[in-house]
Amino acid sequence: MRNAPSPDANTVIALLTIWLGLGLCACANAGETDRIAELLALEPGIVLADVGAGDGDWAFRLVERVGSSGHVYATEVDDDELDKIRRRIEKDDHGNVTAIKGDQEQTGLEAGCCDAILLRLVYHHFTQPAVMRADLRRALRPGGRLVIVDIVPQRHWRDLPGVPERGGHGIPVEDVIQEMTGDGFDLVAQYDDWNGDDDRYCVVFRLP
Repeated sequence: MRNAPSPDANTVIALLTIWLGLGLCACANAGETDRIAELLALEPGIVLADVGAGDGDWAFRLVERVGSSGHVYATEVDDDELDKIRRRIEKDDHGNVTAIKGDQEQTGLEAGCCDAILLRLVYHHFTQPAVMRADLRRALRPGGRLVIVDIVPQRHWRDLPGVPERGGHGIPVEDVIQEMTGDGFDLVAQYDDWNGDDDRYCVVFRLP
């Protein structure tokens, strides 16, 4: 019986690079989760909305931070993504996560239902940003925090239909701050080079 051939040095290096990359990615994701939870002031009993939740990854990451006495609303416009969220809610028995259908003019959240709101890589997709800001303000309780993580405009990316032109795919942080404070939110903090990425930033707001 022949022994299986040993991998050559290039193969070993490639595998080690992949494993190292996966490990670094996992650490970065865990670090970002901790930072966002802190900026949102999450603690047991908090009601959080993840607006534009996609497949719910961040909603399920953060539900552990609000505990069984808290709740997370995952709002999404895409029906396929909503189905993924609902299946995971049922599979993992997440009774304190609710999937909500939204659209480009409203989040689907009830008035004054949230202590905190997260928009991660979502704000620049709004086709009706002023309308959405009004809806976010309506859903957030006084004193509540709203965290926006977004990207510096990338001109080489394809423009998205219906999205206002702001210099490329993304939105300048200055525009986010001007628009949010213009609608009555207080600026709490701004972080450039978010999570070690110079193409991303994070801005924290508070509703008076």
